[in-house]
This record gives sequence, structure tokens and C-alpha cells, in this order.
Amino acid sequence: MERTPFPATASRRVVMAVAALAVALLGPPASPLPVADQDGDPALRAVLAEAVRQNHYPGALAQAWSRGRTSDVAIGVGDVRTGKAPRSDARFRAGSITKTFVATAVLQMVAEDRLRLDDTVEHWLPGLVEGKGNDGRRITLRMLLNHTSGLFDYTTDKELSRAYERDPSRRLPPRALVRVAVSHPPLFPPGAAWNYSDTDYVLLGMVIQRVTGRSYAEEITRRIIRPLGLRSTYFPSGSSSMAPPYLHGYEMSDSGTVKDATVLNTSFAPGSGDLISTVGDLNRFASALLAGRLIPQPVLRQMLTPVPGSRAGSNIDKYGLGVIITKLPCGITVYGHGGTLDGYLTGVTAQSGGTHTLAWVINGSWGVENQIALMDKAYIAEFCGRRQHASSSPAGPRPR
Repeated sequence: MERTPFPATASRRVVMAVAALAVALLGPPASPLPVADQDGDPALRAVLAEAVRQNHYPGALAQAWSRGRTSDVAIGVGDVRTGKAPRSDARFRAGSITKTFVATAVLQMVAEDRLRLDDTVEHWLPGLVEGKGNDGRRITLRMLLNHTSGLFDYTTDKELSRAYERDPSRRLPPRALVRVAVSHPPLFPPGAAWNYSDTDYVLLGMVIQRVTGRSYAEEITRRIIRPLGLRSTYFPSGSSSMAPPYLHGYEMSDSGTVKDATVLNTSFAPGSGDLISTVGDLNRFASALLAGRLIPQPVLRQMLTPVPGSRAGSNIDKYGLGVIITKLPCGITVYGHGGTLDGYLTGVTAQSGGTHTLAWVINGSWGVENQIALMDKAYIAEFCGRRQHASSSPAGPRPR
């Protein structure tokens, strides 16, 4: 999942300086956390409530869809200023869930014979990936999709981090971000190992534009967002704000100060983490993807095949082509992605066939080290906890 790449500064955030507000947000809640909708599964609700209490997150929002029934759970607050509970239709920054959208568009073009998984980066982006031992002639699109390229993750470059800290409004084109990555030697020879790198998906976004003549954002909107009716999902296109209604996101500085991170320049994550969406739209996308409505089954099977040696989180999480594959202890396997971006921790996943989906967001981005455990607990609660209650009747309408 995407790391929070660049430290926050007061100039790019609104610092929540009121002492009473800080105590309310960071201290133990004085009263039970509000639950906006009680029809969610109790096990899932308990997992999210525990995460909010233990980590002092402002709030959490989740939506599950299973065989025609949609249930929402909202815990805590979506805006610490107003104290209102999170809205089920609130937008938020989806983070690395963006990668699954990018991968889907690329695989659609593979199915159309416009791309091949074994095409090299050099073929589509000549002269871009070279130097310091990097060689685009040896890196394929498959390696970008499944994070076996060996390319350095530009988001971990210290100088780039300092540059964004000095000027949070700084905007670099994707090509410049790739140049930062290839200023470092590769982590390993292409295809020799697995390592998560945002550089891979910046390159895939550039490949999409080279093939279609349209930006990855325009192409994904044309191919996925518009056909599925994802009315609350979009790419920010240079804007640092979000269209309302939105879930306020918060982050914590090293000193413990909580800041509103809702307004954010996401130009540092083109194609790797800049999507804005809702839990409902993410469920609709995941359901359609796993049902085979976006990618033909032969290509979908390749997407959902885990990379040997990948560990996309805990020991039950593997990586495919833009998806995290999680084999739950009850025997169910789910497919999706998670995301971490300033202000938000996110996740979406679905069973094979797309008949059961879950999307969730927490509007605080600290405690990232606990995110994998939270994801696994949430998925076990939702998919294993409901297994014994699953209906044998045909699935109803897809998620709203």
C-alpha cells in the first residue's frame, strides 16, 4: 500500500490549534462513539470501533454489499469541527486503490491487443528508464503491474521529500518523478524479487497516455468511471480540494499535533494514489471487476494470480496485477487494495464473482503500522463472520 510520502507542514494544512479540540480528538472519548447506521454487521462494527478507540482516530466509515443488501457503518466523526458523524456518501482520497483502477485500464488494453504484458517499458517510453543500472529494455508491463520491476520508489527519496516539505504546492510532471527514481540503482534485477514501488504505476499511467493519446485520468474515466456510473469518483486534475460532500482527513505530526489534511496537492502520486471516491463507488467498482464485467475472464485470471514471493502486508496477503490477494483463515479468498495518503487509511475488497464486497476508510493517517492488521481483521469479520449467514438465493442488484 502507498506510504504517506511527504511530511506535512503547517503551510499546507490547517493546524487544529484549539486545545479543547486536540484533547477531544486525541484523548479517550468521554462518551460512546456515535454509530450512524446500526444495520452493519456487529463484528465489523466492533473491529472499526476498536481501531478508532485504540488509535484515537476521528472516525471510520464502511459499507458492505452482499447479495443485494447494502449496510453502512459510521463511527466517530467525519469533521472534528462540527462533530458530525461520517456521511455514507462522503468523498475521500482513496490512495493506492488508484492502482487497481490503473491496472484495470491497462489490462483492458491487453485484452484489446493494444498492449502485451511482456511489452517492455523501453518500447513505449524510450530512453526514460536508464542509468544507474536501470534498464527499461528488461522491465515489462507485467513487472510494473506486479511490483517486480526492481525500480526504486521515488516517494522514499529524501531530497524530494524535503523539496515538498519546503513547498507543498510544488508540482512535478510524472517524467520528473521517474527521473528521481532512476537516479537510484535498482533494488534487484527485473523479475528477480518483489518490492512495492509507486514508480511502477507512474510509468503505467504514462504508458496509458502513450497508447491512447489521453491521460490516465481521462482514459480511466472513459473506460471505468463513466460506464459504471461512479458519480462521486474522479481525479483531481490539479485541484488540491475535494468536491463536497467529503470526509475530512487528519494527520499527526511528530510532535503530536493533529492537522486537517483534507486540502492536499496529490500531484506527487499520478496514477499511484490520486483518485477521489466513496465507499459506495469503490464497492461498485470491485463488484464489477470481480464479476468479469470490466476485464475478460482469461485476463482477469492473470490479474488475480499471486506473485510467488510477494508479501503485500501480512503472511495472508499476496500481490497480483494491481490487486492484493488475501486468503482468509475461514478459506475465503478476497481481492482488492488498500491505500494510505495524508489524512486517510482506505481499503476495498471483494470475493470472486463480486457478490460480496467491502469498502472502508479511516479519516486519520497515523498508526500506519497497524493498517495491515486492521485490514485483515475487518475482512475476517465481514467475510468469515457472515459466511454462516450467507443466503443461497441468487444475488440481488449490484451495489448502489
